[in-house]
Amino acid sequence: MLARTSLPKGLVLAEPGVPIEQIYFPVRSVISTVTRMADGNAVEVGLAGHEGMSALSVVFGSRVSPHMTVVQIQDSAYSMGAQLFLDQMENDRRLKDRVLAYAEYTFTAAAQFAACNRLHAIEERYARWILMAADRTGNDFMLTQEYSAQMLGVRRPGVTLVARSMSDAGLISYRRGHIAVLNRAGLEELSCECYAMVNGELRRLMGYGASI
Repeated sequence: MLARTSLPKGLVLAEPGVPIEQIYFPVRSVISTVTRMADGNAVEVGLAGHEGMSALSVVFGSRVSPHMTVVQIQDSAYSMGAQLFLDQMENDRRLKDRVLAYAEYTFTAAAQFAACNRLHAIEERYARWILMAADRTGNDFMLTQEYSAQMLGVRRPGVTLVARSMSDAGLISYRRGHIAVLNRAGLEELSCECYAMVNGELRRLMGYGASI
């Protein structure tokens, strides 16, 4: 039923207008849900690591998602055919309840991220994203500034300045796309309240946190 598969960085798992054939349960990979505009610009509206699954639209009977899902941080995942997963949900009430609870969490997180992207400074948002990535992968992972800028909906020079400032402050180490968290408490202090809020919702709805 479940098969372990490698997920290389940048692999597109679902895209608008294309039927979803597989469901993925990340191990230490991170999968981003991305909204892309007509001019080609894109922004991240959600992410899933070992705490959840992708693509969630299948849960509601839709085999086509309006969003793209792409591997942001590479590692591996367990995969299952989308129809098989739907069949399992129909035959297992506990599984269905858990999946719907996770869906509620992702909707809450997406709404919070929308407000975050509009109201909070790039320093706060970048700290929040690094913390969320570290929770799901460990304190060392690969993430380019170009991709960070695209996902945060800002220009690359802005991310470069923020990453340099965090590095100078001893919060992170950043070299050639490799990020290492050096001072987690400092990052949490710098991050906006959205990090604690979405983690609190995950614990409330699912009974566990995102940290590995």
